This record gives sequence, structure tokens and C-alpha cells, in this order.
Amino acid sequence: MDEIMELLTEEIDGFNRSINKLENLSKNLQDLKIKADSSSIKYLLKEHLKDERRSLEGYKDVIKEMDKKLKGARLTPDWLAAFFCIAVVISVLSISYFGHHFIQFKEREKVVFAKGKKKAIFELRGYFDDHPIIYRDFQKWARKQDSISNKK
Repeated sequence: MDEIMELLTEEIDGFNRSINKLENLSKNLQDLKIKADSSSIKYLLKEHLKDERRSLEGYKDVIKEMDKKLKGARLTPDWLAAFFCIAVVISVLSISYFGHHFIQFKEREKVVFAKGKKKAIFELRGYFDDHPIIYRDFQKWARKQDSISNKK
């Protein structure tokens, strides 16, 4: 029992010491004044905002550059547009030329036919002048043809 009593006294002693320490710490905490210092937070926030502004300026520069490139961009290159214009002009000119040629074809045909008729009559006249007997036979044949065509 003595041993138990000694143990209990030692425990009570240790307990009292712990309580004294707690009381001292409690007094220290009551005396301690905590200051709310936000200067470091303000500094970090300012640095962060500066970094964000720099990033934003960089993004703005990139966007301006992309905007310039987009304004200068085209779906077709310049040489293709020029080639297309040249092809259209050549097509219009060739269609106009051949259209004009086709319209004039009938008139040329009449003129050429008249020239050919005159040339044939001139050559026949020379042939008939050289061969009077054939000319008389031709006149007989022409009269028969006229009389046949009148009967029809």
C-alpha cells in the first residue's frame, strides 16, 4: 500500500506541475497580443496582379498579331485570283470572236457564192465563145428545162 501511495503522490505531483505549466501558458497567451498583419498578403497580391498584367499585355500583343494575320489572310492566293481573271477575259474574248465570226458567216457565204457564180459564168462564157456548137446545144437543153419546169 505504501508503494501505491507513493505512486499516487508522484502522479498528483506531476499533475500539479502540469497544471502550473498550463496556468503559466494561459497567462502568457492572455498577455500575448496578436497583430493582424496583412502587409505580406498585400505584397503577394500586388506581385500577382503585376504578373497578370504582364500576361494580359502579352495576350493582347498575340491577339493583335493574329488579328493582322487574319485580316491579311485570303481563301485564294493572289496568283490564283489573277489566273482566274485572265481565264475569264480570254473566255469572254474568244466567245465574242467566235460569235461575231458565226454571225458574219452567212453574209460571207452569200458574198462568196455571188463571186463564184460570176466567175463560173465568166468561165462558161469563155468556153461557149470557144465552142459555139456546144453553146447551141446548151440553149436547146435550157429551153427544154424551162418548159419542163413550167409544166410542173
